[in-house]
Amino acid sequence: MSYVRSLIWFWLIYQCAVTSLVYQHTVYQRRLNPTYDNGTTPIFSSTVPTFQACINKCHNQPPCDSLVFDIVTLKCSLYEGKTVEEEITINQIYHQVLNKTVHRDIIEYAQYLCSGKSPGYIYNETVPVCYKIDPGPRTLVEAVSFCGESGGHLLQIDTERKQRLVENLRLEKTESISKYRVDGKKTRGKWTFLDGTPITVFFWYPGEPANNFIDGASSIALRVGHQGKWDDINATWTHGSICEKDIKFD
Repeated sequence: MSYVRSLIWFWLIYQCAVTSLVYQHTVYQRRLNPTYDNGTTPIFSSTVPTFQACINKCHNQPPCDSLVFDIVTLKCSLYEGKTVEEEITINQIYHQVLNKTVHRDIIEYAQYLCSGKSPGYIYNETVPVCYKIDPGPRTLVEAVSFCGESGGHLLQIDTERKQRLVENLRLEKTESISKYRVDGKKTRGKWTFLDGTPITVFFWYPGEPANNFIDGASSIALRVGHQGKWDDINATWTHGSICEKDIKFD
């Protein structure tokens, strides 16, 4: 069940949703002149049928702190933070998240979905992400297969929150492993995730990528001791892996 209620006096929108063990309450406030910065990148940007659909997108994205909806183009943009990409026009509606409350049982449920049937996975509720670190030496193809066996895929570092997470991981160096694979490869001169999505934000270690490999042979890893920054590696060499499993609240 879900609903949206507008209070004209305060320009507030309330939304609640109950799904199984999940209960979330989000309060939005409309603002007219938000701070904007051309360097700001939305965490989601696409067309949706209605303003309500845009509200729903933000409600279901824990990192969403604000949104912009264009009533003409139907473009919905979600942001982590209160700063938006461009100055708001007369055709756009901007709302900030005043408060987002998630009952604790959703965290417990997410932890169950993450590790209950997949030993080794850890749920980090602040990102949020379900991940597993494995030092077993594997090529890129082998790492993809290994993560897939537990219903996951190589960790896709597509947000600053995920990058901050890996920067705080204690990756262990072994006799044969000094790097851990994450999602990403270079094909025809362009870096993409393995599903074909272009990588738009990079977190390379200084001096990387070295670009020492032929096209199609480069992939991405985190080198132990490099504070989670990226290193380009050969797809056929063996390294450790960091897997990610998508959590779906069915």
